[in-house]
Amino acid sequence: MTLDKGKIKNPDINRRKVVIGTAWSIPLIAVAAATPAVAASLAPVVVTPGPGTVITDWKGDHHYGSNEEDADQRAYDFPVTVTDANGNPIVGASVTVQVSGQNEDGDVLGIYEYPAPDNDGPEEDQSRNASSVTGADGVALFAVSTQNLSSDEVPSTATMTVTVTYNGTTTVSVIKVVLNSSD
Repeated sequence: MTLDKGKIKNPDINRRKVVIGTAWSIPLIAVAAATPAVAASLAPVVVTPGPGTVITDWKGDHHYGSNEEDADQRAYDFPVTVTDANGNPIVGASVTVQVSGQNEDGDVLGIYEYPAPDNDGPEEDQSRNASSVTGADGVALFAVSTQNLSSDEVPSTATMTVTVTYNGTTTVSVIKVVLNSSD
């Protein structure tokens, strides 16, 4: 290498090699620019049950544990499914369900990560929120216990707020529960 009036000359570097080097660097820039677009396409998630869902087929009648032998006394299974915009399951999304609402005697609903414990339900164990993570099928499974309602307490309403966080994005679904019947 020789120095000539402030310029460096290297016999091993010529104009053709500089052009080849420049051409090879362009795809690297293009790949780097495409990566955020791919990440952004994953941000929207679809949560089922979605916003505006109303559940009316549950009874207010002491539904406690998930493993109760009597099917009329079992807690209700409450699956939350999280998918991408194309319907593919999202694995590892954080899901939290919070319940609110009460009648004259106390809480209307109890929420648990599946399975629900065999306990005295929302009257004694006022579990107002539960969290889980979606599995390979994109589902986080919860169990809902209902409080026994007298005939003058129906209908009773409650709200379930489902919050899903995945890839830095949070999606919220608010679900209304109307308990129209009791035994």
